[in-house]
Amino acid sequence: MIKKLPKWVESVWQLNSPKIYKLCEIKCGNVDDAKDLFQTIALKFCQNASQLVSKDYALPWLIRVLQNAFYDMVTNRNVEHTVLFVKEPMTAYSAIPEEEGLFFSNSKENLDDYDILLSILSPLDRMIIEMSYVGGFSCVEIGAVVGLSENAIRKRRHVGLEKLRQKLSEEPNI
Repeated sequence: MIKKLPKWVESVWQLNSPKIYKLCEIKCGNVDDAKDLFQTIALKFCQNASQLVSKDYALPWLIRVLQNAFYDMVTNRNVEHTVLFVKEPMTAYSAIPEEEGLFFSNSKENLDDYDILLSILSPLDRMIIEMSYVGGFSCVEIGAVVGLSENAIRKRRHVGLEKLRQKLSEEPNI
């Protein structure tokens, strides 16, 4: 169903379109973007002109639409699309190779013990501890990933480490 536009719409557009186009050029800085923005504003004006109370409010409305459409255009232009790869090359987090570390062990049994030990933790606590000590992330970075505050991450990490220490004291063969 096509809405009937008021009679004043065409005359208001003819009167204000040069001003709007000039503002588009000023905002965008180049002709191609200004034309795209101008076309967007014209389309929005035609779609919503019947909702305007009178032609006296048309110019302020058009300026507000111009501003919002420009912000949308800039936001859409600056969106980053991250490409996820199945396997990305690993970079060293430390100047010292892992094999030369004090607690490095290449045996499968130690990894099994590690999994048994961490199985007493909740998945979130396990993730926090692994990200802290294996991944090398800071509490601020982990908080950004998980959605918790830095203090909440520190508290959960501390409680998780206390659980691990208690488990190690109970079962020394792990």
